[in-house]
Amino acid sequence: MIRKTFSICIEILLLITIFGCSAPLLKTPQRAPSEEQTETTNINEAKKNAVQAQQNAKSLAEYHFSMAQAYVAEGNPDRAIEEYKLALVFDPNSPLIHTRLVAEYIKKGSLSDAMESCKEALKIDPNYIDALLILAGLYSATHEQELALKEYDKILKKLPAHEETIVYKVQILNELNRPLEAVKILKQFIKKYNKESQLAWYYLGRSYQKLKQEKNAIEAYNVALKIKPTFYQAALSLGSIYEEKKTYPKALAIYKEIFSQTQDLIAANRIVTILLKEEKYKEALPFLDSISVLDADDMNSQVKLGLVQMELKSYNQAIETFKKILEKNPESERVHYYLGSLYEETKNSSGAIAEFKKVNHESKLFLDSALHVAYLIKQQNGRGSAKTYIEEVISKSPKNVSFYLFQANLEEEEKNYIKATSILEKALVLFQDDEKIRYYLGSLYEKIGLTDKSLVQMEKILAINPDNIDALNFVGYTWTTKGMRLDDAGKMLKKALSLKPNNAYIQDSWGWYLFVRGQFKEAVRELEKAVKLKPDESTILEHLGDAYVKLNLREKAIAKYEEAIKIALDEDAKKTLESKIVNLKQEKALAKPLPDLIPVPEKRIPAAQ
Repeated sequence: MIRKTFSICIEILLLITIFGCSAPLLKTPQRAPSEEQTETTNINEAKKNAVQAQQNAKSLAEYHFSMAQAYVAEGNPDRAIEEYKLALVFDPNSPLIHTRLVAEYIKKGSLSDAMESCKEALKIDPNYIDALLILAGLYSATHEQELALKEYDKILKKLPAHEETIVYKVQILNELNRPLEAVKILKQFIKKYNKESQLAWYYLGRSYQKLKQEKNAIEAYNVALKIKPTFYQAALSLGSIYEEKKTYPKALAIYKEIFSQTQDLIAANRIVTILLKEEKYKEALPFLDSISVLDADDMNSQVKLGLVQMELKSYNQAIETFKKILEKNPESERVHYYLGSLYEETKNSSGAIAEFKKVNHESKLFLDSALHVAYLIKQQNGRGSAKTYIEEVISKSPKNVSFYLFQANLEEEEKNYIKATSILEKALVLFQDDEKIRYYLGSLYEKIGLTDKSLVQMEKILAINPDNIDALNFVGYTWTTKGMRLDDAGKMLKKALSLKPNNAYIQDSWGWYLFVRGQFKEAVRELEKAVKLKPDESTILEHLGDAYVKLNLREKAIAKYEEAIKIALDEDAKKTLESKIVNLKQEKALAKPLPDLIPVPEKRIPAAQ
């Protein structure tokens, strides 16, 4: 304020000096001049004062212009604008001052004011190139590209070899998806005016790239680099073509050369992206380290560094990386999730739980985080604590299917089948078309002997999704074991097998279907395939043993039953297998003919795939 007041005072004093009385004080009375002499004297004095005023006005304009420049250097656009405006008071016809004023308006984001000042400059001098360029740039910034092109054309009409204008114009043409026009303009400019313009060759490459003419683009970029070998933007664009074509060795060679010369972050990030795509984590690590040093605020690269360290099993380093990120970004739920995963991997359950719990229930990561917490709590404190926690989670996020499935599973593990079915029945009210809930509920009904209810659920799944492989297998297998609707059962199992041909459980169901239909040789062939796919499943081994019995292959049958006993979890199933072995050994000793074995209805629930 003091400086501004002082400036105004100086201006007033100067104005007084300019326009005030400049005649000397009369010390003694003198004879009055004639009328003609007086008129001549006044005219001469007026001319003298006008020249003096003009000189002083110019000085004031220069003074305010200098003050404005000082404020520009200080980074104070508001004061700079004030001074430029004062400069215009004393030099209103200066296009330069108007144009400098534009720059300060742009800094403040006052684009409309900037545009008006630019137009004022052009009223004074319609050929002022700087103002024309700036006005075109303002039109481009406000998405008025056609108006911008008109301004560039005005310049090119006067200066057809003006490189800067050519560059700006072709940029807009490419933005407007008019690369053919850009190519034509650039080729003409290069041919007529400047064959050595690296910028023209570069933008010619960009335009060709826009047209998907990679060969021409590569040639243009190479010419630009020949003219100026340190033109790294052209080199980056050249690398991007090879990267898009998945010619990674060439792209990497270019990016690595740029990085070795300039430590360019864009090049480093491109290198990292390619190496991670190729799963070359060790090679990516030093570049990620460099990025973290060169740009400590690049959180994405920091996260990538931590993930690569995780992938390389450098868990302690990864933990430290994520901790550093959280120091700057404590609210990053994604990083809390990664840190929780690391703690879980390193058996730090308490640390893992603490980190997973920092993920908000509205986050996309909440589902996985909450399930990890529930699982870890179950491991640490037992199912009771896990049940309490999952109830709290459901109260926060009641529209997530997986929480109900986990809750039901906790009850099933304790053989609380009725409670588990109750949980799923309630969930089914919220998620009527959810196939996972219906399948799990159907399998629980089967466990408690409610086969008809289980079939109802599976059939509803097939009404929702006729290609649900698990439901097709379940219904087909269940009908087979019950000896009902065998033709339909066969169709379902064939369909399931065609949808998932190398699944052991479906293969077993199909083999057992052939067994029930009396096609024992075919059954053996299919069941042997199932055993190869899943050699540690007792029910499949038992089925193959039963099929061997039908072909009078006692020794093979006994061997399969014995294998099945070793891995069977259910005591009743073990007793059944032992009984079959005893009977076969007795029959072998007595050399009696083998009676037909009546298939025992299976209680196996096909595993969800």
